[in-house]
Amino acid sequence: MLSNVKYTINTTIFITIELQYTATIMMRTIYSILVKSINYRLLSVLLFGGLIFSPTIAFASYTPQKRKPPKESTRAGGSRGCPGEHKEPLTVLAPHIFVGKTASLHPTLAWFAYKPEETEVHIYEFGIDNKINRTIEIARFKKSQTKKGTNIFKLSQDKALKPGKQYLWQVSIPCADGSFFTQKAEFVVINKPRALEKQIVNAKNISQKADTYARNGLWYEALEEAFNISDKRKSQNFCLNLINDLILVKKNQLDKEQEETRKRYIQQRISSLRAIVIKKKLKLTVVINQSKAIPTKKKVA
Repeated sequence: MLSNVKYTINTTIFITIELQYTATIMMRTIYSILVKSINYRLLSVLLFGGLIFSPTIAFASYTPQKRKPPKESTRAGGSRGCPGEHKEPLTVLAPHIFVGKTASLHPTLAWFAYKPEETEVHIYEFGIDNKINRTIEIARFKKSQTKKGTNIFKLSQDKALKPGKQYLWQVSIPCADGSFFTQKAEFVVINKPRALEKQIVNAKNISQKADTYARNGLWYEALEEAFNISDKRKSQNFCLNLINDLILVKKNQLDKEQEETRKRYIQQRISSLRAIVIKKKLKLTVVINQSKAIPTKKKVA
């Protein structure tokens, strides 16, 4: 009897999630059409008339273009957690299956942790031979410096990145057996297009800035602006919406993927992000003060 109840609950949750994603896709399509046709008057009528609605939404529409695959070291599938555990202890809040983009020389990097842990953040630069040739930052944080929830790392002002260069960043925490659990992501630094700069200048508030960055495929700026929204509830909803967008992008890639190892890896990333969205676990956000970082000589995993 109890097993039947659990099965019914799990089935209901799955159906609810899929319906939410379907509704999100429909809403993104309508929103994109209206924005591209610059029909803001009609968009306002739909918004305030309640015809466009989503349970987690403050508007965002992350639409990455020309998705470049990451280097082989980042493409490889990973474990589902530390040895003996079936749950990943952290989730990097960034594109994994393709190279993200940023126009910031000091991007904000974020990850979700299920509990406070000693944490290492590494940032590396790729050379022309597609191999890591320079260490930008390696920082270690004590357990007391991290929190359950969203943790944010801001690259210091004296360590600016370079336009045109591609970077790998990773977050690592120690496992009980002495090994490290690590999640990685890659991004490339681009020059901000003049048209985008104009849109940002004309944005009426932080939410519009975040949405503009998202629609132009700049994940890191969009997420940073979402964190800066003063209304905490709106900030959380916008962040959850961005993650929803990222899930949809990965689901699309999953449908096209042929290699079984890659399919399992993408599904793991989707599952990790879904767990955050379902339980709305972005309520606790802590900015890790970069000045408190303890340098370490640990090499890239």
